[in-house]
Amino acid sequence: MIEYSIKIKREVKNLFTDAWVWRMAWRDARHNYSRLFLFMASLITGIAAVVALDSLNNSLQDDIERNAKELLGADLVLNSTKQFEGEVVQAIDSNFSLAGEAELSSMVLFKNTGYTRLIRLVALQGDFPFYGELLTRPENAYEQMKTGKFAIMDDALASQYEVSSGDTIKIGNTYFPVAGVVTKIPGGGGLAATLAPSVYISLGELDSTGLVQFGSRINYSMYIKTNTEEETTQLIKNVEPLSKKYGYSYETVQARKEGLGRGFSSVYRFFSLLAFVALILGCIGVASAVHIYAREKRDEVAVLRCIGSSGWQAFAIYFIQIFILGVIGSALGAIAGIGIQQLIPVLFKGYLPMEVSFNISWTSLFMGFIIGTIVSVLFSMLPLVAIRFVPPLTVLRADSQATRVWSKTRMVAILLIIIFPLSFAAYQTKSWLTGALFFAGLAFALAALSGVAWLLLKTVKRFFPSQAPFVWRHALANLFRPNNQTQMLMVSIGLGAFIIATLNTVEQSMLSQVEFTGNENQSNTIMFDIQPPQKDGVVKLMEENKLPVNQVVPIITCRLSELKGKSVESLQNDTTDSVSNWALTREYRVTYRDSLHKSEELIEGELHKRISGKDSVWVTISEGMHENLNVKLGDSLVFDIQGVPLKVRIAGIRKVEWSEDPPNFIFVFPAGVLENAPQIFVTTTRIDDQQAANRFQQQLVMAYPNVSLIDLRLILNTVQALFNKLGLVIRFLALFSIVTGLVVLAGAIINSKFARIKENVLLRTVGAQSRHITQITLIEYAYLGLFAALTGVILSVGGSWLLTTYFFEITFAVDFLELVWIVAGIVSLTMLLGWLNLRDIVRTPPLQVLRKET
Repeated sequence: MIEYSIKIKREVKNLFTDAWVWRMAWRDARHNYSRLFLFMASLITGIAAVVALDSLNNSLQDDIERNAKELLGADLVLNSTKQFEGEVVQAIDSNFSLAGEAELSSMVLFKNTGYTRLIRLVALQGDFPFYGELLTRPENAYEQMKTGKFAIMDDALASQYEVSSGDTIKIGNTYFPVAGVVTKIPGGGGLAATLAPSVYISLGELDSTGLVQFGSRINYSMYIKTNTEEETTQLIKNVEPLSKKYGYSYETVQARKEGLGRGFSSVYRFFSLLAFVALILGCIGVASAVHIYAREKRDEVAVLRCIGSSGWQAFAIYFIQIFILGVIGSALGAIAGIGIQQLIPVLFKGYLPMEVSFNISWTSLFMGFIIGTIVSVLFSMLPLVAIRFVPPLTVLRADSQATRVWSKTRMVAILLIIIFPLSFAAYQTKSWLTGALFFAGLAFALAALSGVAWLLLKTVKRFFPSQAPFVWRHALANLFRPNNQTQMLMVSIGLGAFIIATLNTVEQSMLSQVEFTGNENQSNTIMFDIQPPQKDGVVKLMEENKLPVNQVVPIITCRLSELKGKSVESLQNDTTDSVSNWALTREYRVTYRDSLHKSEELIEGELHKRISGKDSVWVTISEGMHENLNVKLGDSLVFDIQGVPLKVRIAGIRKVEWSEDPPNFIFVFPAGVLENAPQIFVTTTRIDDQQAANRFQQQLVMAYPNVSLIDLRLILNTVQALFNKLGLVIRFLALFSIVTGLVVLAGAIINSKFARIKENVLLRTVGAQSRHITQITLIEYAYLGLFAALTGVILSVGGSWLLTTYFFEITFAVDFLELVWIVAGIVSLTMLLGWLNLRDIVRTPPLQVLRKET
């Protein structure tokens, strides 16, 4: 038998010249607006998140570059924990402008209300700032402060304690009328003002307060304005050896700019990764919408193949639709991102030490447009390629399968789909390694979510009560309907739930750590800078107020002069030595006792002791600091204690829980050595009643104005408020993931709408009423929302435990009520989308569907 093989060679037309393909694409698109819009909505949300954060980052970097000098207030700043030596002042050219600052912690008494507060006292001298503005209300308040005994304070502090111009506050021994409030100051505001509100006075009035006493911890700064960049460079060369010699530090405009840039870059990388998650969900939404759309077009494609259309022409019809809508969706997403970028600075208000501009970043706009177009092409290519191989026989046999599945186009599409997220993650993080790690982590998270979703669905299906009411059983069965993509929807929505629940649990663990410390510690109030003659009086005041005296700890200030037989100067000049300069030149605050504190554990060696003979003083050092100083048991150190050298040796190493019942110390001396050295005291107590705390603080400030008091409860409240604000920002950005997942859900709902209508016609035919259909649909979406939320929450508990235990190294804590609210919110949103879809389904007459079928 002779067999003949006939091949028909078609004339292949270019996509751009095939007018029939473009006409067919337009005609088909006119009848599928709603389905194609959901494809576009998935793209818009992901692109909007990426553009908004990238545009914000560009604005921040531009503002830092433009306002760097204004953030520092000078060309160069010298910082020290003691007054500057004459040698340093002489090294500064007399032609340069100088301004001075002294900063210390102090209590302030608000005379109008009687309240007290620990504040950051800043004493200024000269024409600070040389760059930028120090704005006050009223405008002349700063100039009035310079003239004498007047004070100005942060606006937030004045609002909190209801202080206005003309009121009086007590700082140390002196009463200061309030000249006004500070609304803007270089380097101030933001988080600094939240954690440590400031009061400003003239440097000439600092001595009158009586706060400058032995042991007072004062930080001095010298602001210098040069005339040219060359002078600044030369000045740095002049003061650098002196700063090393005396233990000073200095900060330049470039250093401030780089520091802020690094800080904002870290925040940007974190937030941009959240945007990346939203974009990936958008990609999933695009692929899902196109996949369902392509499957529903099989019959139409088969008809086209029967009348002579090629597989590539059929592919091109739907590719044109997706491509054009992808371009439109990318443009809308980029524009929406710029709009959201105007909102983000409002959320960040109060966190930044500068005002953020609202300039449009054209680079971000263009980037969003290009990325959106790439996403729409790449993630729609894979499901559309299958259209090429739909056999014409499908017209007669719906179950007819394509004889060919794989092609070069399909393999290239898969390869590009893998490369694109990896490249984009590397672009967002500015690092291939970080991008690859995050990509791998996200892939693992998606795989884990998919696994949890599959296991949850299988478990529910296996153990769901067979005697449950019909509507409950039928609603559950709907989740396993063909093309329902339940598992994919659970992963999409569950990823957003996972992010928000993980952030919530980590935040709760951090707050619980602080609260645990505050609750378990014996003390929640610390008083410091107590002079020796005042010690008995402060203790007596505590006893009169019926407060427990938990600790009375002596503190001696000293510096290192020798380490292991070498002077500090020789170690500084030795370039081969690994000891950090800050560890050699810093001021150490030490104490003495013959026992361990309850926050300490001796992990190596013996307890601090004093023995007879040579090398009689043996001290203990905290874990970690022995590595910074590169010392071990038996090594010698010489401390300079107010001009008196004292040689000691390391007897042991202590592990210190620094947050437990402070104060805690790096070095602890034995008793019988430092009792006669100049010293100050710290006392601790516990006050549970707020009125008793206010009363005691007022008495303390009036009797001992130089003594400062730290209320750990106030710090806890401040930290909690800060966490709440930061959490709001993070949740706002994580909400993009939830929204994108819901858009994917909406797309799946609309794409399956006709199939649901046909199913409901059958249900009505067998006697179901409208209320039954309503109940089935709402319960189905309640199941979907519940299972999706549980998928994310279950995985978040495990992820949060790993983060808190091994990364943050804090106690794992879960607020289950918060997790319940997260689950309830997602279930409610999912049911709302189901209800919006349900309205049309219930209202559609059965006859309309039957006519369409015939």
